[in-house]
Amino acid sequence: MSDFRMDEAGLFLERQLEYIRPQVFEVTYADIKYPTILPVTSEAGPGAQTFTYRIMDATGEFRLIADAADDLPRADISQTEKSINIRSFGGSFGYTVQELRAAQMANLALEQRRATAVRRAYEEKVEDVAMFGEASVGLAGFFNNSTVDVVAADKWFTTASVTAQEMLELLNYGVTAIVNGSKMKEQPDTILMAYEDYNKVATTRNSDSSDVTVLEYFLRTNPYIRNVEPINRLDADNSVLNTNRMVFYKRDPAKVQLHIPQPLELFPPQQRGLEFIVPAHARVGGVALYYPKSVIYVQASA
Repeated sequence: MSDFRMDEAGLFLERQLEYIRPQVFEVTYADIKYPTILPVTSEAGPGAQTFTYRIMDATGEFRLIADAADDLPRADISQTEKSINIRSFGGSFGYTVQELRAAQMANLALEQRRATAVRRAYEEKVEDVAMFGEASVGLAGFFNNSTVDVVAADKWFTTASVTAQEMLELLNYGVTAIVNGSKMKEQPDTILMAYEDYNKVATTRNSDSSDVTVLEYFLRTNPYIRNVEPINRLDADNSVLNTNRMVFYKRDPAKVQLHIPQPLELFPPQQRGLEFIVPAHARVGGVALYYPKSVIYVQASA
């Protein structure tokens, strides 16, 4: 009879997970972009099925009146209520009884690569939802949100005959559209663009007599934009988009948020036959655009 009991295996794995968990959650991935381009919130809590928010607007005027006037202009407020869905996502990893026996006998810590692989899968899925949503369950993304206006440009950064001046006009167009369209209530501070487009403006000189690039000149002269960042998923070859796209917006939690009510969590191991499975779970609500007019898409003509 073996002196290795299944309950001891489970206890050994549970102790090992206490060691693995902190390391897994400390892992960072340079190519995962959503935490740097979107404000992330967990305020809804893991038990929430939906997240509801209200957009308030005020109307009214104050004007010159006669001393005995009785037709005073009125001010009032309006309110629009919107909800986003919250859905569960899951994965798992596991160890066989023999792997646990060998580790316990040798007094070795279990390797954490399987747990790290689950963490990686979680981050990649959240990245997909953050950028393009999950249409099957009504989760909205940031790069293809139906509430955002889309403008198609006749020329693009990679057009053969495009000039430095036309590149500047493209970069300025989205900013001007948001600022003028909102009567300066909305002021974007960030542009996201495909890497090939970013590379073009970052390496093309603003003029033949200048060492300053188009991007450097734009950042010096535009009064609103502080960050221009390359995002590979805005390239039509690497996404669900039909053409390359730029996203203009203000990186502000009052304007846009990615809702992750329950970040990745690892549950206690569960025995299934001769294997112990560690379930992993998260709840994601997609992107909430509180002020859709604070964002605009500018893209190449199809």
